[in-house]
Amino acid sequence: MASKNTRKGEKPSDSKTGKTETTQKKKQAKTNAKINKKQREKPISKKKTLKVKSKTLNYSLCIPNNIIDQCTNLEQITHIMYQIAKSATMFNVGEIVILETSSKTDNNKSKKKDGKLSNSMLMASLLQYFVTPPYLLKSVFKKEYWKYFTVASKLPRLSVLPFMRYLKEDEGRYREGLAIRMEKPNAKSNKEFKQTKYINIGKSDALELKSQLVPINVRVTVDTVERKVVSPDEAYGDFVGAKASYGYHVRVAKQFADVFTECAFPGGYSQAVWVNSGDYYYDGSLKKYLKTETQVPYLEGILSGSTSSESETQDDIAALLLVLGKWDTLKASFNASRDQFEGCSGVHEFFDGQLELPGSVPQGQVPVHDGCMMALTLVGTLRR
Repeated sequence: MASKNTRKGEKPSDSKTGKTETTQKKKQAKTNAKINKKQREKPISKKKTLKVKSKTLNYSLCIPNNIIDQCTNLEQITHIMYQIAKSATMFNVGEIVILETSSKTDNNKSKKKDGKLSNSMLMASLLQYFVTPPYLLKSVFKKEYWKYFTVASKLPRLSVLPFMRYLKEDEGRYREGLAIRMEKPNAKSNKEFKQTKYINIGKSDALELKSQLVPINVRVTVDTVERKVVSPDEAYGDFVGAKASYGYHVRVAKQFADVFTECAFPGGYSQAVWVNSGDYYYDGSLKKYLKTETQVPYLEGILSGSTSSESETQDDIAALLLVLGKWDTLKASFNASRDQFEGCSGVHEFFDGQLELPGSVPQGQVPVHDGCMMALTLVGTLRR
């Protein structure tokens, strides 16, 4: 029987359904209002074109040592460092800086007593391992540390490096070697030999240099035809890192100031750029990131100098430092050594700009090791 309030032929209304729809509409309206308010409050980001003084550009990467804090085993750590090493060699990075920021490094002293490597030294050792020829590994690294390379030894070589493969153009003429101790001509002599003419190049017999003597236990590049030590530049050209290192130069920065004051390039860094990565809770609309969004502009281009690359010397070449990691991590590291920066108001003053990573990935929400490859690729596309 139909209700008195319902006309003939009409369906009775469902009051509960109507209330539910009204409640949902109100919630949606509140959500939209919050989003609109957040968009209005978000600071307007600046953009700029970075000018460098040379056609050629040296790259340096700075990574925090806390990127392996969440790793649970050696395999995870090794794969992270392998990806960074692979990115660095692909884009001819000259230097990798490891910034000590992790709270775990506070126990470094006790770890060293147990014979274990700290986060920073483990990262540096793995990075160095990947640019060392296989036949020199046992000579370069002490036996007590081989356990840290069990996973690394199973990974493919970084074939981008010329000394990791056979070069047809020079028929394998240049090889990496390690200077080994000479035999004493007189067994009864206690004289210590600090120099040698014998080089271990991974063959059955050591290479004897014609007329040179080099310090023992030093890695060198040799011309196997002329039997002499040559510079890496002569042998490999552009595949040389800072301080004539092989592949890239690795160093550890104990504090934020060391990143800039101990630069491996003779002229220091010409510019520094921040790459927001490893921060899965980054929100540019928050007050604590106000300076980041308003005073560290996003780069929309990199304008190279007009000087011909052929006439440039090492001192003329600009060095671009790419610093990866969370803003909070860099800020904390800066504050820990703030007394060294008189008159500096904050860490934002050290950066000439920041990179806006391409694609649909929100700012910061990409791992640091992935950020290395993305940042180096993006820098290449921004150059004019």
